[in-house]
Amino acid sequence: MLFNIVLNPAGASGKTEKLWKSLEPVFAEAPDGYRLFRSTKDRTVSDITRELTSRGRGTALVVIGGDGTLNEALNGISDFENTLFGFIPCGTGNDMQRDMGLPKNKRALARLITEGRERRRADIGELSFYGEQGVTKRLFNISSDVGFGAATCAFVDRTGLKNILNRIGLGRLIYLVGALRVCFTAEPAEVRITCNGRTRLYRRCLSAIVMNHCHEGGGFKFCPNADFTDGLFDICIGNGLTKPGFLRMLPNAYLGKHLRLRGIYSVRASEVTMQSSKPLWAHTDGEVLGQTTKAKMRIVPQKLRLMC
Repeated sequence: MLFNIVLNPAGASGKTEKLWKSLEPVFAEAPDGYRLFRSTKDRTVSDITRELTSRGRGTALVVIGGDGTLNEALNGISDFENTLFGFIPCGTGNDMQRDMGLPKNKRALARLITEGRERRRADIGELSFYGEQGVTKRLFNISSDVGFGAATCAFVDRTGLKNILNRIGLGRLIYLVGALRVCFTAEPAEVRITCNGRTRLYRRCLSAIVMNHCHEGGGFKFCPNADFTDGLFDICIGNGLTKPGFLRMLPNAYLGKHLRLRGIYSVRASEVTMQSSKPLWAHTDGEVLGQTTKAKMRIVPQKLRLMC
């Protein structure tokens, strides 16, 4: 089996290249070896992934990068059934790794992947984002949400602190800084949420988080019972929370103990539609699409065939 390695040289403040140098001997020992593809501004991770998976034959794809790079790769896959997917985390959040019980030792993880067999299949989510240019659809591995989480990601994107903190090993801190900043500035909205055949109005909604995995934002366990193989989203809704109440919720969410708190609601569904009284930020796996008053998330029929 030939392994197709895809990485973004600029990812994780340049740490992906350093990580690759340590992993290259592992893939070099594979019977059929490997090919390395580096993304550029003109040839993105999605472009490379699309080229590799549109040839009508089996492809072993290995992505080195953070959750955003994995999201890019996911959105480039054109033939899920003929693609075996492996990834080696090298980013700020690495939330997908947390849920999957993967080896923390990157060389051990690489050796696991080079066995070249399907170990499990993961659900894939799809966000339909209703914007001024029409409907944009984007796949996601971990989560998609409207409100607080997406606003935090938008703040992180705008600040230059992320790369600085990454260089000194404190990249995850920027999500906590962003969460606190959004907590004090965000205003609630009326949000109608439809799932399982029922529509409910949340009059002072701060967040509506749709999760395939249980962690997002660098370790926040917003949906502690989420299972990425069960065909369902876990949805966490924050409604009617005061700012002090929201501050109390955050450390509980890091431990996955916030669902017992007043103003926190949860539900499970394979499809959910949200309509808000004003534009709210929306994202997929931390990649911000913009602001919208309507979003729809669903589990798609395709599965991600994982080598790890």
